[in-house]
Amino acid sequence: MPAWVLAQAVGADLACLRGRPEQTLALFACDARCAPIPWQLDERVDGRWALADGPEPNPEDPPGVLDDDDVVLWMAADAGRRALPNELPADATCALELVVETAAATEWVYAVAVPAPAPRSPRRYVTYDAARDLVGGERVTLGFGAPTPRLLAVRAADGSLGPNLLDRLKVRARARFFGLIPLGRDEDDIEWAFAAWRAGPIRVLRREYQWVRLGFGLRTPIFETETLVTRATIELPVRLRLNFPPTYFFSGIEVQAVLDFRDLRGWQVAAAGAAPLSVGAAGTAAIDRRRSDWVALRGPEATLVLELVLGESLSSLAPTVVYREETDSMAPEAAPGEMPGIGFRLSEWSAVGRGTHSFAAVAYALPADFDLTGFSAARAAPIRVGVSELPTR
Repeated sequence: MPAWVLAQAVGADLACLRGRPEQTLALFACDARCAPIPWQLDERVDGRWALADGPEPNPEDPPGVLDDDDVVLWMAADAGRRALPNELPADATCALELVVETAAATEWVYAVAVPAPAPRSPRRYVTYDAARDLVGGERVTLGFGAPTPRLLAVRAADGSLGPNLLDRLKVRARARFFGLIPLGRDEDDIEWAFAAWRAGPIRVLRREYQWVRLGFGLRTPIFETETLVTRATIELPVRLRLNFPPTYFFSGIEVQAVLDFRDLRGWQVAAAGAAPLSVGAAGTAAIDRRRSDWVALRGPEATLVLELVLGESLSSLAPTVVYREETDSMAPEAAPGEMPGIGFRLSEWSAVGRGTHSFAAVAYALPADFDLTGFSAARAAPIRVGVSELPTR
């Protein structure tokens, strides 16, 4: 299974494990033998993820107990063969067989309750350095400390981190106020407050609040954003509530979100249905404004794929790829400017109404030789987890 696929089971489906403390639970998978695999319990409080650390935590009470709305998470690639009856812990008081099914394979994971402390795998797929606000996965590390990420470093084959490749994530909005006054805002107009975090072996969750100064004494509603980082993905889902349709005051709205890289000459850029082009020689017109739901950068150590996922209420928007190569030495960014700038442009806001809306930016950090021709199909392939209870000895 692709390394980025996250498998999960909801607490309400986990039968005899419900209501048990986390320190009594373990997940096993079988290859030559059955052994613990990395997993984590993510809890919910009033529909939100329970994040126990940070200036505005919202911990579960009591913590570390599997409730119906919690989720158990593991990497689908860690699943294995079916276990024999005598291969699971003899002291298990509850045992569940979790069948992980995709179109390509069927594999198994086993969740058991045993006397505390339950065995744990020493592997971790993600890390979080709270002091420096750095989130690390298998191939990349992402740095915050600002309203938008300001650091992205790729991990070399020997495990060392390379230089920072990112100047910033640029967010640019343009519109006309009452159809007459041109108005523009960027990431420097975003105000933010860091709220809370949680780091397990499978994923890191990081929450902050953001709002944008619009001018004329106006600002956007405060919206909550949670960055979710796993072994090979970085997901930034955003939820916001609009008290009035965006076109009530504004017309000609266009929003861009662009990763401004410092210098990726020697890498290649590709979008769905397009042949790869060399960064530094592609030219803006080659990819800019192309209709594609993903765009990729292939380098010597990793392939980075960026996609934009719109919620149903934003399905009327028209997303297109943004691609720029800018070598202006007078640009305020780190020289040589945008080399490249890559992301998405959103227009046609007339059908978006008031209410709660959601979208997500998802980045994949994949092997350098990853075959992009099958990416769209692999990303969309469904995964199903079936649960059945096993007899215990």
